Amino acid sequence: MEQEPGGVHLAEGERHLDAGEWRDAETAFRRAAEVNPSSALALSKLGVALAHQRRLDEAEKAFVRAVQVSPRYAPAWSNLGNVYRETGRTDEALEAYQRAVAVDPEYWVAHQNLGGLYKQLGRTSEAISSLRKATRLSARGALRTATGSGRRRLGCLGGAAILLLTLGALIAA
Repeated sequence: MEQEPGGVHLAEGERHLDAGEWRDAETAFRRAAEVNPSSALALSKLGVALAHQRRLDEAEKAFVRAVQVSPRYAPAWSNLGNVYRETGRTDEALEAYQRAVAVDPEYWVAHQNLGGLYKQLGRTSEAISSLRKATRLSARGALRTATGSGRRRLGCLGGAAILLLTLGALIAA
């Protein structure tokens, strides 16, 4: 598989994000975006690094640019929703989260964010529905990770999801 242009910088940025080194992550993701200006991933990750530094105006611009270059990149929509929510623009946050779910119905993070916003807005039944879906999708992702067929992130339940699914399967058997 061929690596995305700027992939070295993306990997470096990820390492800095994991270590909580927000400025270094920002620098690496800026380099990745310079090498590949049409990379929604690089732009979205840049936004994440900026948001961690509380530079929300700049983060918003990075996320907006990411969804402009790739309107079907759900993480950028979800992250944009987070900035809107953080800055009190709940209607815009709701729209961004709904876009994230629409473009990738399997993206559990967007369902989780949407559920949290519904809860904040007092829309309890919608919150419960979204959070249940996030939990189901996250658990499924955790199971794929445990069996070696998925990504490294374990989802909102993490290792607990694997344990619960295993126990549920044992009880059902």
